[in-house]
Amino acid sequence: MPTLSVLGQVQWSVDTTQIRWGEPVQLTAEWLLSMDELQSGLADASAWPTWKDTTSAGLEILSSSPIDTMAAPVESGQDIMLRKTWTLTSWDSGFVVMPPASFGPYETSPLLIRVLTPVLAEDAQPMPPADIVAVEWSLWERLQRAWPGILAGLFLLGLVLLARLLWKRKPQRTSGQTTVVPTAPAEPPHVVALRVLMTLKNEEGWNHGRAKEVQALASLTLRQYLEGRFGLPAAERTTSDIAALLPASAVPVKWQTRLMQAFEQADAVKFAKGELPARTHLALLEAYIDFVLDTQTHDDDAR
Repeated sequence: MPTLSVLGQVQWSVDTTQIRWGEPVQLTAEWLLSMDELQSGLADASAWPTWKDTTSAGLEILSSSPIDTMAAPVESGQDIMLRKTWTLTSWDSGFVVMPPASFGPYETSPLLIRVLTPVLAEDAQPMPPADIVAVEWSLWERLQRAWPGILAGLFLLGLVLLARLLWKRKPQRTSGQTTVVPTAPAEPPHVVALRVLMTLKNEEGWNHGRAKEVQALASLTLRQYLEGRFGLPAAERTTSDIAALLPASAVPVKWQTRLMQAFEQADAVKFAKGELPARTHLALLEAYIDFVLDTQTHDDDAR
């Protein structure tokens, strides 16, 4: 029977507690947490075990899956479940103890796996040495092997082009005078925001499998508008942080609740793989656009 170890909001399990040399065993870790904990970075990649070739118990890692995000079971009382699986094996018989592993602030209990010696036939003989096999690299594999060199070459080329660009922009002195090149004024915040939001609305990316991308870009655009128009440091803040800052900001009170509802719906798509109807995607973008049009300043209109 597989064993299960639970402590706090993290659990891990193995699909079997007994294997033979070289046989695989799957270790699966599941982390239950709330949306606020996810947005705070509590369970980012650095909070998971940093195994490379072997685990802390000496088990060889054959493969591992990326961290998958899914809705938490209703009975758990949490919002999100993160899952990651490692495929392990051992080439030494005996009992292997998987010691407790740290997942952020949580720690699991140990697991016990028994490794058995393979059963050999009485007349088993060693296999003769195999012939040397010539490896034929595919074009893609050759590109992968050459990629570090290609990347280094592109980096050096970029440095050369940047140096030439900076040299051309260097002010030239003529007769003791310095020529000053005028710079174009920055666009008003509402112009930038409306251009991005109208493009997203017209493209309807949610109908083409890009719902998460659309909501992420729309939410970031509005956060940057709040920063440029009201001086509210929202671009790098979570939705809960913005909710705490809004009451003391210059954002009109009539818009504050509506903005937070829109941000929360966008978060459900970005972080929890939620799905929204097409009309809801359209309504969110229209709400963003109405907010920008309603709050742009007279100075912006005059430019």
